[in-house]
Amino acid sequence: MDVYLEDLKLLRTIKAFFLGKSLLKTRIKFLKNSKKSIWIASIAETMNKEQAEGLKGQLIFLEKRLLPKLMANEFYYEELKGLQIKIDGSIQKGTVKDVFNFGSGDVLEVSLDDKEATIYIPFDRDNVGRIDVSNREILLTPIKGLLT
Repeated sequence: MDVYLEDLKLLRTIKAFFLGKSLLKTRIKFLKNSKKSIWIASIAETMNKEQAEGLKGQLIFLEKRLLPKLMANEFYYEELKGLQIKIDGSIQKGTVKDVFNFGSGDVLEVSLDDKEATIYIPFDRDNVGRIDVSNREILLTPIKGLLT
């Protein structure tokens, strides 16, 4: 399984995880870190190889309250998804569909109300003015030519 955590020690301290679309509450023992972010794990309710095969590709979740507290101006990707977008100096609006990191920095996948295709906005100070998670809003300040 791929693990997306900065501090992998957290995996060993959590008592219960939630597995798959059904969010089955289960114990998971992370056994071995085989590559950079790939782990071999033992799942408590798995009795045989066939059951284990059926769990391949399932997402594993944990309660948000167990995640480390972030510093000011730090966000978890999931907090940004679905935020409403306002564009500085424009009447254009939209929504954050997803957040990615392709190796050179974080990127917002944005769906603008007046465009069919999604666009990608670098998630940096040049393009993102203000983030207000409590009001579910991001103010974009895209560099010239980015939205045309």
